[in-house]
Amino acid sequence: MGAEKLVKEIKLTIGVSLFVSLALFVTWIILETTDVSSTVHKAFLALSLIPFSAALASLLKLMKLKKNPKMIVSETDERLVAEKNEADAKTLKFLQGVLFLSYLGYTFTIPEDTFQSVGWWITLVILLLSLFTPLIFRHTANRT
Repeated sequence: MGAEKLVKEIKLTIGVSLFVSLALFVTWIILETTDVSSTVHKAFLALSLIPFSAALASLLKLMKLKKNPKMIVSETDERLVAEKNEADAKTLKFLQGVLFLSYLGYTFTIPEDTFQSVGWWITLVILLLSLFTPLIFRHTANRT
């Protein structure tokens, strides 16, 4: 990946993250001014902070790259990218383990909620997504 492509990718990440954050924030403002369900309002405000934080982190990364252009080598070096991918894979395995333990914990501590509670189904769906999504991505990447 070239330096221009890396900078372009970071700028795109900033733009998309700010757009999503702004959309969620505007949704919160609309819900706050109208008398819709009062429990949902804070969720949109809280969710708008996540993409805003991602945009801020990308902006800091872009400023760091512009300040020190030699850092682009560390972002594009294949060995360092492979190390980063390995760390990401280990993080995913750790999170899958945490999700599995939380699913088991939920099932065994509150057995009457099994198959009935929304929280139980959400935990199960997230666990299954974390297990099958890497396989799907790998399959689609090998196809092209």
